[in-house]
Amino acid sequence: MFKKGKVLLTGMMVATLLLAAGCGKGSSASEESEKTLYFIPIVDTGAYWNPMKKGAEDAAKELGYTLVTKTSPSAEPSKKEKHIGFVKEATAKNVAGIAIAPIEKKAFVDPIKAAMDKDIPVITFDADLENPEDRTAYVGTDNVSAGKELGKQAAEEMKEKGITSGSIAIVCVDVAQPTMIDREKGLKEGFEEVYGSDAKNFKFLATIQDNDQPSESKKQLEGYISANKDLVTVFSLGSEGPDVGVMSAIESQSKSGKILHYGFDYTDTWLKGIDDGRITAIVDQDAYQIGYQVIENLVKTIDGETIDPTIPIDVKYVPAAELEAYGKEKSNIKTDSVED
Repeated sequence: MFKKGKVLLTGMMVATLLLAAGCGKGSSASEESEKTLYFIPIVDTGAYWNPMKKGAEDAAKELGYTLVTKTSPSAEPSKKEKHIGFVKEATAKNVAGIAIAPIEKKAFVDPIKAAMDKDIPVITFDADLENPEDRTAYVGTDNVSAGKELGKQAAEEMKEKGITSGSIAIVCVDVAQPTMIDREKGLKEGFEEVYGSDAKNFKFLATIQDNDQPSESKKQLEGYISANKDLVTVFSLGSEGPDVGVMSAIESQSKSGKILHYGFDYTDTWLKGIDDGRITAIVDQDAYQIGYQVIENLVKTIDGETIDPTIPIDVKYVPAAELEAYGKEKSNIKTDSVED
């Protein structure tokens, strides 16, 4: 009788200890979620995305948060679905906040709203949703304005060179990506603003999409150059694929310095095309600052502060002759920020 009671008592003590341990573990997991932020860029490599990720990491570390970066390769066939899954994963884990560069304007609305319904702030960056009320805030470039600046500057230079007509090519990673849609829209608006009624003398060819594969943009642009002897200007709207592909096509077709090439975002790749004229000028975003501001403002929201619904990051127009010095300046700024 005593032995049976002793076994029962021992069993109850073990159960109590296990229950206590389980409660402690749950509490720890909850505390961990409260200090975790999800950062979901379109990709996290390359001259634009890598410093942006670095900026986000630096801000999270300074503010005492754990940053979880989730993304997928450019050519991932189910990329949109995977990134929607990352938002849902973060929501299920009840993290403190989510930062995402939406691949499309509409597809991400419902999962983002679901997160916000659980009081998880969601800041978009690089690209925004159609309706501002569907997210907490947006940090980044006004891509229509940035495209317009590039279009205006290019048109002014083309007019100075006496170019009055011809075909124009645009190359991007994904024609359905919000940033690319907005940049192309602004680009054409700026171009037409400068040329006025003479803009009708130019023909914008169908936009080339290369899914960030240089070989693809090279092949397609080579075809355009061969088929359109009046091709005068090419715009590459961001990422290494179009940058490399366009410069390679211009070189292979012996059009270096003959076809103007305007790019988006700084990369050391441009330095290879300065001397022979394969790059004419770029507009550049401060990618590091975008990443830093995304996390800084996300934490402000978590702490109960009111932030602006849009936090703009300006772009800078950089002619080819200034690219090398500009690149060194950007490199020094990033080094200083890490040391600080």
